Amino acid sequence: MGEVGRIAVLGGGPAGGSAALALARGGAAVTLYLPERPGEKPCGGAVPEHVLPRVEGFDATALPVVASPSLRLEDGSGGRLDSALLGIRIFRRHDLDQAIVAAARSAGATVEPRRAEALAPYGGLREGGGVAVTAGGETRSYEWVVGADGARGLSRRTAGLLPQGESVGLGATLRGLTAARLVLSFPYLADSYSWIFPRPGGASVGIAYSPEELGDAAARAVLDEMLDRYLPPGWRGLPGPRYRYPIPVYGPWTVPGVRRALRQRLLLVGDAAALADPLTREGIRYGMLSGLWAAESLLAGAPWRYPEKLAAELGDEMERADRARGLFFSGPVGRWMLPAARLHRGVRRVLADLLACRQSYLTLESRLLREALRP
Repeated sequence: MGEVGRIAVLGGGPAGGSAALALARGGAAVTLYLPERPGEKPCGGAVPEHVLPRVEGFDATALPVVASPSLRLEDGSGGRLDSALLGIRIFRRHDLDQAIVAAARSAGATVEPRRAEALAPYGGLREGGGVAVTAGGETRSYEWVVGADGARGLSRRTAGLLPQGESVGLGATLRGLTAARLVLSFPYLADSYSWIFPRPGGASVGIAYSPEELGDAAARAVLDEMLDRYLPPGWRGLPGPRYRYPIPVYGPWTVPGVRRALRQRLLLVGDAAALADPLTREGIRYGMLSGLWAAESLLAGAPWRYPEKLAAELGDEMERADRARGLFFSGPVGRWMLPAARLHRGVRRVLADLLACRQSYLTLESRLLREALRP
């Protein structure tokens, strides 16, 4: 297919910013539509260190960060495990998003501080088509659009994609306190877990759960009980936005949805593509990587290869994560992992690697079993 042509990117989070940066560095004419928004989520901000160098042209070293915090894990039986958590950097999402967008602008991307209001795809997939993007009352035409505007964004609506299999994140970004450690609490309640992430100037707190298995009131009660134990009295009065938001996890709907959107010349990335980890519900890492993969396919003149790239890179891993969810939260793995980790240094290493995104789900169970059986 000749030149890639003009490309629009909708959304300035880690997925959209990474896509725009890679496209601009590759010489594409890219416009990043960047609506004003808080850019925060309760669990947003934790990025594995080994992912950051893959976003070429972006330097995170000057950003405020909590690096490799101490970790506390606790389970529903009252067991606790304190450990180091190496290889994780926790940013304020506002800082992280703005820095990636600034790098994209420096690389040559045009940044439009306007929300896209309408998309009108036209023409065929491989040639002679495009997408008309309307923003601020002005319509411009592009050969391709990278949709990085979230689980409820215009890109998914244009493609006719309905929510499927979503989890829920409920929590807050609290300012004005110092959290002593990163806390992950597994209460043996459905497939939920709650957290405290220390961040520059405050903490991100929340709980993730499946709405079919746990109601909002019960989830909030579990979260508040955990926060009462770890945060100073009066934390409820601290400033900072509160959230309830969908977590679009990877599932059998992900790649078919991306293929459907591609027929309308839309490449969905990040939350718009439903790429969050089914077990941890973590999404920033996959947002960044999917933005890079979408940009690579466009720069290679083969955007139709993008869904297959997602399937090849994430399919087996995310399917294994989904199967592990039942075993991990209330099943045997979740119930013996903390006691075993207190006794076995090797199991502690596996847990640390899993939480730092260095341990694949494909070998998680076998490695845990090997370590647990060692003297």
